[in-house]
Formats: sequence, structure tokens, C-alpha cells
Amino acid sequence: MKKMTRLELLAVLLSLKAVLEESKPEKALEIVNALIEEAKKSK
Repeated sequence: MKKMTRLELLAVLLSLKAVLEESKPEKALEIVNALIEEAKKSK
């Protein structure tokens, strides 16, 4: 898997921010966990 570009990282962070602002931390955690799993695959 290729490294994330700055634009891709910004999109992910803005998505997480929006989810957290909607008071849905469990959804934000789900997104973070999915990203962690994907990162582990790319080692």
C-alpha cells in the first residue's frame, strides 16, 4: 500500500472531526480502528 498523501490525510482528519462534532465518538473510533488495521496490513 502506498503512503497517504497530505490531501488524503487531511480528508480523513476532517471526516473524523465532523463525526466527533456530531457527538458520535463510537463512529470516530470505528474509523480510527479501520485505519489502524489497514496500516498494519501495509507493513
